[in-house]
Amino acid sequence: MEKEMFGKTMDYYREHGCQYTASEIHSQPALWKKTAEMLLDRKQDISHFMEKMMSVEHLRIITTGAGSSAFIGETMQYLLAKEMGIRMENVHTTDIISASDSVLFDVPTLLISYGRSGESPESSAAVKFAEEKIKTVYHIIIVCDGESKLANAAREKDNALVLVMPEGSCDKGFAMTSSVSCMSLATWCIFHYQDIETYAGYLLSLADSAEEQMEILAEKAQQIAENEYRRIIWLGTGALKGLAREACIKSMELSDGFVHAGYDAPMGFRHGPKTVINDETITIHFLSNQEDSLRYDLDFAEEVIREKQGNLVVTVGEKKTNNLISGEDYKVVYTIPEEIPTGSEMGAYINCLLFAQLLSMKKSLQLGYTTDSPSQKGDVNRVVQGVVIYDLKDGTPIE
Repeated sequence: MEKEMFGKTMDYYREHGCQYTASEIHSQPALWKKTAEMLLDRKQDISHFMEKMMSVEHLRIITTGAGSSAFIGETMQYLLAKEMGIRMENVHTTDIISASDSVLFDVPTLLISYGRSGESPESSAAVKFAEEKIKTVYHIIIVCDGESKLANAAREKDNALVLVMPEGSCDKGFAMTSSVSCMSLATWCIFHYQDIETYAGYLLSLADSAEEQMEILAEKAQQIAENEYRRIIWLGTGALKGLAREACIKSMELSDGFVHAGYDAPMGFRHGPKTVINDETITIHFLSNQEDSLRYDLDFAEEVIREKQGNLVVTVGEKKTNNLISGEDYKVVYTIPEEIPTGSEMGAYINCLLFAQLLSMKKSLQLGYTTDSPSQKGDVNRVVQGVVIYDLKDGTPIE
C-alpha cells in the first residue's frame, strides 16, 4: 500500500499535478538535518569568514533576493536583530538593479544573496553592481543549486563564502518551499557561528518536532481550505511579518491569483488596509512567541473577532497561546522544542511557515489547480524570464 502524505496517496498528488509541491513540503525536516550536517562540515570556513566580517568596523549588512528569496531576508533582519542586536537591511535584487544609486553606497558592505535556482538574472547582476559601486564589499551566497551561475561566479572571488543547500532543496515545484526553510535555517546558524554545533543541534530538534506535527498542521489546513474565500490576509509581528509576506505570495502563486492575498503587521493593518475585510476574506493571525509582540497580536485578533461580519478568523500560535483567545473560527496550535532559546522567533517562524505552505497547497488543490505549475497562461515561471539588465555606465543591455 502506498504511503500517504497529508491524508492523500502519491497517486492522488500525481493525478492533480502536485507531486513535487507535496513531497517537497513533506521532505523539509529531512533536509534540515542535512543542512545541519553541511554546516558542521563547513564549520571552519564559516567561522573564519564570519570572524573576519564581524571585525569590520561600520559594516553594512544587506540581505537580498527576489520574491521568496527576498522575503527570507525580511524575516532574518527582525529575527537576528532581536537575538543578537545585529542591524541588517533587506534590499531586493530588483531594487538593486533598477535603483542602484538609491540603495548601494560606498561603505563596507556584506551582501547576503539568496537564490533557489541561482539563475535569475537579477541575482548575478546584484553581485556585479555591488562590486562596481562599493570598494569594500563581501558576499555570502546561499543557494540551492551549486552549479548555478550565481554560485559559480562567487566561487571565483576571494571575498565570498558560498553555501550550497542540500540536494533536494532546489524545489522542482513552482513555489519555493524547502528552499526557503533551508536557506533561513542556514542563515540563523551562520550568524551563531561561535556556537554552530549547538545551533546545528537545534535544527535536528526542529526537524524531529516538525515530523511529529506536520500531519496535524495539514489536517487543519485542509479544514480551512474547504471554506470559500477570495481574499486572504496574513498578519504577523517582528520576524513573523516577514513570514506573512512569504505566505502572501504562496497563496497567490498556488491559486494563480484567484485568491488575492495581502500581508501586514497587526498594528499597521488598522491604518487603512483593514478596509479589505469583507465576507469573502480570511485573516490568518500568526501569534508571536515573544511576550512583547504577542500582546499586540492578541489585541488585534480579538478586535477582528469582535467585528466579524461573515469573514473568517484563524489564529496560529504555539501551545501556550491556546487559552489566551477565543472566538476565532479555527485555532492552529503547534509546539516548539524546549531546547530552542526562548528569545528566538525561529521556532514560531518555522512552524508557521509549514502551515502557510500547507494551506496554500491545500487551497490550490481545492480550487482544482495543478499546484506544481499553477500559472494557466504561462506568464509566470519558476525562474523569472524576460529580464533585461542594463550596464551601470552606459545603459546598454548586458544580458
